[in-house]
Amino acid sequence: SSLSFQAVVSTQSTGPNDWQNSNIVMSTTAVRQQGGSLEIRQAARKLRNDTDIQTNWGQKDNTTRLYDRMIDVTAWKDKLEQTIADTDVEISALTNHKERCETALANMNTPFEVVHDNLATRSIRVAIDLVDDEVHQELNKEVEVIDGIKQKLKQKVDEAFRQLCSLQDAYNAMCDDLADKMHSLDVDQQCHGLTNQSANIGFHKNATRIKEGIVKPDSWDSHSNYNTQRAMAEMRASTSLREAINNMIEQTSNDLEAQRLRTEYAFRKRIHEVQMAKDELEWQQRNTKRELDVLSDDIRGLKQAISDKDKPLEVAETRSENRTYRPNVELCRDKPHDGIIAERNDLLNTVSTLIDQHNIAEDAHTQLRQTLNRLDEDWSIKSNSLELEERCMTKRQKLTLVSHNV
Repeated sequence: SSLSFQAVVSTQSTGPNDWQNSNIVMSTTAVRQQGGSLEIRQAARKLRNDTDIQTNWGQKDNTTRLYDRMIDVTAWKDKLEQTIADTDVEISALTNHKERCETALANMNTPFEVVHDNLATRSIRVAIDLVDDEVHQELNKEVEVIDGIKQKLKQKVDEAFRQLCSLQDAYNAMCDDLADKMHSLDVDQQCHGLTNQSANIGFHKNATRIKEGIVKPDSWDSHSNYNTQRAMAEMRASTSLREAINNMIEQTSNDLEAQRLRTEYAFRKRIHEVQMAKDELEWQQRNTKRELDVLSDDIRGLKQAISDKDKPLEVAETRSENRTYRPNVELCRDKPHDGIIAERNDLLNTVSTLIDQHNIAEDAHTQLRQTLNRLDEDWSIKSNSLELEERCMTKRQKLTLVSHNV
């Protein structure tokens, strides 16, 4: 057992050098590790400082980026708001012009009705007065002008409706874009206001994920630019359309007024012509009646003259007959005999001539009576035509009350 104890002591014990070396190693190791720890501490402090600075700057940079982003979003928000306001004004203006077109189109009903009433009224003219005159031609032109104006107005109403739809689409797109901008601005303002001391911060699972539908800045900028450019293009088209509507209303109003004046000039000219023809007929009626009265007196005179020849003829024939009873040689063809026979023949010729003249006068009287009847009939026709023309002119007074250029 003593041997065993000796062996154990021999195994655990070291020499003086080993002990000294061990102390040196321990001291050297401690010094080396202390030096390494100093470097680590310095590196840790530097890393901590660097990471603090980097973290602070990173947070500051992103705060600045958020601020810059809010500036960009605000700029687009302001532009969208201004463009929306301009578009709203243009929608109101174009709506007003569309309503003007609709009012002008409704006002065309009066000229349409008046002109067709004129045509219907003048169709009542009879006989020779039912003529395709200048008034009829101008009325037909007026119908064409009115139909053309109605078509143009309706076309502009349709164009204005389609343009209003386009403006409204652009307006709605900008409103949606503005709503998104406002929401985005709220989000970025909240994010910009976050600090390390904020209460509503925390870790979030997969916070840096890329959501579906995310776009690049160029696409974001292009979207709002497209919306505003589209709206401005629609406003330019709307402005052009409003100018076209103004010009068209003014032009069609001038065309309608010019045609109205041409038609009414033709009416006045025709009324003058009919009045002149009626006056001429009345003049001829008076002359014909006067001539009929004179001719009737002459016919009565001729009848009386024929009747007045009966007695002289009876005298002549009685003389001639009585002298045939002279006796014997007294039955002589003497001068009285020849004279009586000549007188009788003259009387017969005179009566025949008077009868011929009477017949001629009767024929003339009949012709004059027929002419007077025709004059009376034509006078009635002219009176009817004149009344119809004046009725048309009275009806056309409504045209001066039509407010076409509203």
